Amino acid sequence: MSSEPVSELHLISRRSDERAWAVCRSRAEAGAHVEVVLIHDAVLETESTLSELLGEADPPAVTILACSEDAIRRKVEERWALIDYAGVIDHCARAARVTTW
Repeated sequence: MSSEPVSELHLISRRSDERAWAVCRSRAEAGAHVEVVLIHDAVLETESTLSELLGEADPPAVTILACSEDAIRRKVEERWALIDYAGVIDHCARAARVTTW
């Protein structure tokens, strides 16, 4: 059994999805390597809303990316590191677990 954290990918499509972010926080606190790709309207999230959703006190390490096509369409491409559709598919193929919200 590897000591490497399990890679989990969460595709979040709605803004302020408290349940999705609570699961991401919980899994990261449990030691999982958690990546989130914001899609659709979720690309409109801000760092301050995510601080609230993930918890402001010592937030867990959660890698956040945004679908470039959705971010550009909503004119917020500067907010997050971007990943194109092909990159999303690649991340899905490499992740041990994929959850869509």
